[in-house]
Amino acid sequence: MTYQGKTIRKHIRGNWFARVRFGEKVISVYGRTKLDCYDKLKLVVDRVEQEKQNASAERYLQKLNIHVPVAQMQRAESKAKKPYTLKEWFDEWLNSYKVGRVRQATIDSFIKSFKPFHSLHDISINDITSLMLSKIIYDGNTAQGMRIPVCNLAQQMFLVAFNNRLIEVNPTSNFQIPKRVAKHEKKALTEAHEKIFISACMGNLDKYEPLLICCLQGLRKGEMLAIRPNDLCFTKNTLRIDESYDETHPDDLQVKNADSLRTMPMFKLTRELLLRHKDKDPHERIYQKYRSAMLSKRLEKLCKDNGLPRITIHELRHTFITRCHERGVEELTTQSWCGHAKGSRMTKAVYTHLTDDAEQKYIELFDGNN
Repeated sequence: MTYQGKTIRKHIRGNWFARVRFGEKVISVYGRTKLDCYDKLKLVVDRVEQEKQNASAERYLQKLNIHVPVAQMQRAESKAKKPYTLKEWFDEWLNSYKVGRVRQATIDSFIKSFKPFHSLHDISINDITSLMLSKIIYDGNTAQGMRIPVCNLAQQMFLVAFNNRLIEVNPTSNFQIPKRVAKHEKKALTEAHEKIFISACMGNLDKYEPLLICCLQGLRKGEMLAIRPNDLCFTKNTLRIDESYDETHPDDLQVKNADSLRTMPMFKLTRELLLRHKDKDPHERIYQKYRSAMLSKRLEKLCKDNGLPRITIHELRHTFITRCHERGVEELTTQSWCGHAKGSRMTKAVYTHLTDDAEQKYIELFDGNN
């Protein structure tokens, strides 16, 4: 199956994919089924073609020494059309600027954040004021924890509309960002507590093995739940992380972004645990019987029963990163293992080069401490 010369192929994992080149950038599109992949590919290709047409028009005008921005051309075209209602503009903005560029979980979060604006759906975006939006955001029906995402959505939507000259005034230009709700302070287990945690997990692997894997490898919960036997290489002792499992989309694993996609060492204890799963179906998730809420409750009980401080699953990842710092692992290595962008706030880059010998030294260091 193809769409405008772009072929849809079957991935070794069993899902379907296609690639679209846009300048120097290559956009990958994945789908659980061939039809699902086709629908996503169509959206991406159509958007890329539109971008190319806009760029060509701008270059042609420059040759004629006529400096008319493409956005201004689009404004002239849009004047002949009926103005967008808020609902129409949200759908257009989402499909043109987000679908095919961000993960499905992010798309879902935008749709969720748009729900409070239901009373403004049929109002033209030209007639919507800052006061109208503020009432929605600070209305008692909008949960306090949702106010920032709702505000951010409004700002993104109206900024694009303003830049495309669809509105004369951006009603969100002077928005006051809602105050953040005080969050649970992130923490990590001490080395002594981590040893107790590992011992408790080893005593009942049927319940706690997924939690132990998160701690030993520094994985995010979704990354751990997406592991399949064909992600494991026991000859090289490596673990490939290229997908994430989201329970809101159980039939479609999310592809990791460029920073999070990685192959990391499989440490000694991890290898011993995962060897037990090597003969399972290579395309099936190893921990498919586990659910997020179930694991959270089990972690809470494990901590309580063993006198450990209460932590979240993500804080097991913090524990791993803390051990990296305590044991002198170079920042670049930690970033590579954890899927952080170089120079991120959590793991700032110190070195720009990592040798195989240096990585092997750290692998041995971790294997000797587990």
